[in-house]
Amino acid sequence: MNYKILALDMDGTTFKALDDIVMENVEPINQAIKKGIKVVFVTGRPIHTKINRLELFDFSNDGAIFVAFNGALIYDLKNKQVVDANPIDKQTVLKAFELLKTSEEFKEIELWAYTVDDTLSYINRPIKGSKVLEHETHFFDYEPVVFTSDMEMLDCHKILVMNTNIKFVKELRNLGLEVSWTEGSLAGEVTKKGINKKYALEFLSKKFSINKSEILAMGDGANDLPMFEYAGLSIAPANAHQEIKDKATVVSEYTNLEGAVAKAINKYILGE
Repeated sequence: MNYKILALDMDGTTFKALDDIVMENVEPINQAIKKGIKVVFVTGRPIHTKINRLELFDFSNDGAIFVAFNGALIYDLKNKQVVDANPIDKQTVLKAFELLKTSEEFKEIELWAYTVDDTLSYINRPIKGSKVLEHETHFFDYEPVVFTSDMEMLDCHKILVMNTNIKFVKELRNLGLEVSWTEGSLAGEVTKKGINKKYALEFLSKKFSINKSEILAMGDGANDLPMFEYAGLSIAPANAHQEIKDKATVVSEYTNLEGAVAKAINKYILGE
């Protein structure tokens, strides 16, 4: 099969978890781009952060796309413009924050809301003393703001819910939100209903007139499941969660740190 789109998750797949890229992956990705493959990062991360290391890749061609926030924002890298956006409306975001006050079981939960202003994120408690929020701060050159009732909420691309539990996840779903979370996981990702990585691949498939059978996707976490349902070939690195391995067409014998992405590109795209 000649694949035309290579959809790559970042954290735990092409990159180290919440960290820099696995350098072994850089050259094969650029070789795939040179061959005419549309290499698309499809990630929960925001676009505008240095840690994405986009300068390592030749994304100067037409159709160079970055999918952020699990499909909530699709961005043209060459022309530096948004081509599709589906944020959570601010009223629903407010309801998510208000939920924290409704049960003693929710008092330890931490929220990070990525607003449509890419220089502003709202959190529900100060970073100092939080259990998990600090993990997210290294993505940004600005400080998140603790949201209070006298502030104006904005529409949000994504809410990151940390230290959560199944009851709170169900409440978010009752608000009509899409929640990607595996019980026992440190964090879950919340988007507008129907907005996920499958949505992003369907959008790109239509935009570029590419059949889903011509899409190769790689990922390791719960937010990659929708993408795996759509792509013609889905590959999970050896470090992927078991639910992802169960859905994958192929499970690599290599972890992300061992260059699973590079090895898959060499085998399935570059034919080495």
